[in-house]
Amino acid sequence: MPTFDEKFIEELKSKNNIVDVVSRYCNLVRKGSTNYWACCPLPGHTEKTPSFTVNEPGQFYHCFGCGKGGDVIKFIQEVETVDFYDAIKILAERVKMPLPESDFQSEEQAKQAKRKKDRLYELMRETALFYAHNLRDEKAGVWLEYLHKRGLDSKTVRHFGIGASLDYYGLVNHLKQKGFTEKEMLESGACTEGKKGVYDFQAERLTVPIINSMGKVIGFGGRILEDKGFGKYKNTSETSLFNKKNVLYNVNNLKQIRQETDLDYVIMVEGYMDAISLYSAGFKNVVASMGTSLTLSQAKLLKRYTQKVLVSYDGDGAGQKATVRSLEIFENEGFEVKVVNLPEGLDPDDVIRKYGAEGYKTLLSKAQPLIDFKLALIKRGKDLTDESDKRKYLSESLDLIRTVKGEYLKEELLNKISAITGISYQSLKRDLESGSVTVPKYEKAEKIEVKTVKMDRLSIAERTILWSVINAKPYADVEAVSNLYFSDSVREKICEAIVFNGIKDASKLQTVVSEDGLTELDAILQSGDKITDIEQESRFYTDCLKVVRKSNLSEDLKKLNELYKNEIDEAQKRRLAVMVAEKTIELSKI
Repeated sequence: MPTFDEKFIEELKSKNNIVDVVSRYCNLVRKGSTNYWACCPLPGHTEKTPSFTVNEPGQFYHCFGCGKGGDVIKFIQEVETVDFYDAIKILAERVKMPLPESDFQSEEQAKQAKRKKDRLYELMRETALFYAHNLRDEKAGVWLEYLHKRGLDSKTVRHFGIGASLDYYGLVNHLKQKGFTEKEMLESGACTEGKKGVYDFQAERLTVPIINSMGKVIGFGGRILEDKGFGKYKNTSETSLFNKKNVLYNVNNLKQIRQETDLDYVIMVEGYMDAISLYSAGFKNVVASMGTSLTLSQAKLLKRYTQKVLVSYDGDGAGQKATVRSLEIFENEGFEVKVVNLPEGLDPDDVIRKYGAEGYKTLLSKAQPLIDFKLALIKRGKDLTDESDKRKYLSESLDLIRTVKGEYLKEELLNKISAITGISYQSLKRDLESGSVTVPKYEKAEKIEVKTVKMDRLSIAERTILWSVINAKPYADVEAVSNLYFSDSVREKICEAIVFNGIKDASKLQTVVSEDGLTELDAILQSGDKITDIEQESRFYTDCLKVVRKSNLSEDLKKLNELYKNEIDEAQKRRLAVMVAEKTIELSKI
C-alpha cells in the first residue's frame, strides 16, 4: 500500500478542518470557545445524550462514551469503515487535492494491484446489471412468478438488484462484448470452467448481488427454482473480492441507515432471502450471515454499526444450535444480544408471509437473553409431569445456572425454575451449591479478583464512583461523572447506561453488559459495602473523583503532547502548546 510523506499529510489535514468534516455526519453544537459537542456518529455507538466532542484548535475528536478519538483521518477511517489509504483518498477528493505520484516500485505494484481489483469490481457490476436486465426478457416468466409468490414487488427487486441467469453462456458472451477476458471472469468468481469451456457460475438460477460496505458488488447468491438433486442455494466461490466468512449481506444498506439515524438494534438472520423479506416488510435494520454459522469477523464488522443484536435464525433444531453459537460469539464481543424465538419449522420469511409484519414485530418484542433461551431449549421436548423428565430438566438447568456469573442473576433464574417445577427456591439453591465443583472455583476466582483490586487504585476509585451514583448517594453528582471516562470498557458501558439512559437498577444494568462483564458489575455493586460512616463515604468519594480526574487529564496530556510533537504547522503548534499548558495547570490543582 502506498505511503505518504509528512508534508502531504499535514497539507491534507490543514485543508480538511475537522469541524467541517465531522459536521457532515452529525449536528455539532458549539460549547465554549474551542469545543463542539454531538451525539456520537461513529458506527457501533448509539446515544441520546451528547458525549462526542470535537476540539477545533487541536483538530482532534474524542468520544467519552465509546472512548474513540484521533485526528480527521482517523475519524474518516472510523465513520466510513475504511482503511488509512481510502480515508486519505476520501479527504483528498473532498478538497480536490491530487494524490502524490511516486517512483517507488512497491507503490507502482500497489497501483497495479488496485487497477486489477477495480477491473474485477467493474466486471461484477456489469454482471449484476446483466442479470437484472434478464428479468425483462420474455424467458423470465418463471423467475418473475417466483418473486411474486415470495411477495417481493418490483420496487424491492430493483432495490436489491435481484436478477436471473437464463442459461450457461449468455453472461460469458456479454462480458466478452464488454472487453473482459475469460481469465478475469474466472478470477472474479462470476464464471467457472468445465469440459466445454468457461460458463456462468450461477447458470439458470435466481441471482442476488452481494454488496460490501463500500457499495461494490463482490459476489452473488443464486437459487434454483426446481429440485435438481443438488444444493438449492449457491454463493460465489472465494475470490480476492469475496469471502463469505467476512461478509454480511445488506451491510451496504445498513451503513446508509446508520449515517442517517441511530440504530437501536440490528436483526441478524441466516440467509439473504430472509433479509430481503424483512427489509421489504419495513425491518430495514437487518443483515444476513450468508447462510453460514456466524463468524468472529462478521461480529466485528457488525460492531461498527450497533452494540445490540437480535438473532433471528430458523425455528428448527439446526437453526437453534446456530443461534446459541452466534449469541455466544456476540456476547464475547461485548454486544447486548438476544434471540428471537420463531415458531417451529419457520424462518423469518415464513413468519412475514404467514403472520405479517405485526406478527414478526411481536416476536421481536419477546426476544430472550442467551441464558433464558438455553433454559427454554433444555425444557423443549420434556414432559415435566414425568418424574424422569423433570429430574433431567432440573439437573441440566442447574448445571447451566452454575456457569452464570452474578449472584442476583442466579437468584432470578432459580426463581424461574421454581415457578416452572413447583420446587421451592431454597431447595433449588441447596442443590445448586452442593451439586458441582463449579461454585468453589467461582468463589476462588472472586477472591483473586478482590486481591487484584486492592493493588489497583484507579479501579477502586472508578468502582466507588459508579457504586455511589447507582445508590443515589447525596454527594454523587451525575453531571460530574458524565465528564469522566473510565479505564475499563465494562465500567465505561455501565457509566453510559447510568448517565445517558438513567439506568441504576442492578437487574437492568446486568442486561447492559455481556456475561463476561457481570463479574465486574458485581465488584462495583459490592464496592461500598464496607463503608458505614456517611462522612467517610463522602470524603472517600471526593478522593476517588480526584484519582479518576487526574488519570483522565494525564491521558489527555499524553495525546496532546503526541499531537504537539508531530505537528509541523507553527500556528497550530502554538495552539497545542496553550492547550498543554492549560491541562498541566488543571492537573496541578488536583
